[in-house]
Amino acid sequence: MMKKQIVFSDYDGTIYITEENMSKNIKSIEEYRNLGGKFVIVTGRSKTSVSNVIKQYNIPYDYIISNNGAVIFNSDMVKIYEKAIATDISSKIIDYLKTKENIEIFFYDDEDKVEYHNQELLKLRVRTSNYELAQTIEDEINSMFKDDAKAHSAFPGMYYDNHDFVIVDIVSKSAGKENAIKKLLDILNIEKEQVVTIGDGRNDIGMIKEYNGYSMETAEEDVKKSASNIFESVADALEYLKDK
Repeated sequence: MMKKQIVFSDYDGTIYITEENMSKNIKSIEEYRNLGGKFVIVTGRSKTSVSNVIKQYNIPYDYIISNNGAVIFNSDMVKIYEKAIATDISSKIIDYLKTKENIEIFFYDDEDKVEYHNQELLKLRVRTSNYELAQTIEDEINSMFKDDAKAHSAFPGMYYDNHDFVIVDIVSKSAGKENAIKKLLDILNIEKEQVVTIGDGRNDIGMIKEYNGYSMETAEEDVKKSASNIFESVADALEYLKDK
């Protein structure tokens, strides 16, 4: 049996980089699972968004961690865990965000975007075309709400028709990809040594560092520095694991 029994992989920029690499990655995921491994998609996307791409490309998986670690779903899309932002904290964060110009604010429950009516939220998302403003918002959220929430900026525009935007995702301090992974490992009774993580973005650094994980060749330099190995594709990473 392979030493690495479960793989946690980011989607945008990792499983999906280009249309051309998808079939190769999907075939490798199928082969890894046929050998007894479990494959988990770990993404900043909502359940609805990641479900759409899973159906579009017929991506095999065992679990989904969505909204940057705020929710976990099993292979039947049944929710098995969630960690919301405290309602008083989300209200204060929204008040802070309303002081900023040239941004859009989106609100998420465990399924997808919702209208905000002072309810419990799993994630707040800020979108702007101003990269410096996004970095300022990330830094200020992480400073002002350091005990209750955490923010990560990302550049997903490259995977959409509209390339010119950056987002800041805000989740509970107890969420985050690395914390959700730990929760799922506890549920499955899998040891840390049996885990590998793969990612490309700044919101993947926590899980890469915590689990001695891998990054994509296309990742930013600070992500690569956190990784134990660098690969051109998920398929290459899974092929490497066959020999471990």
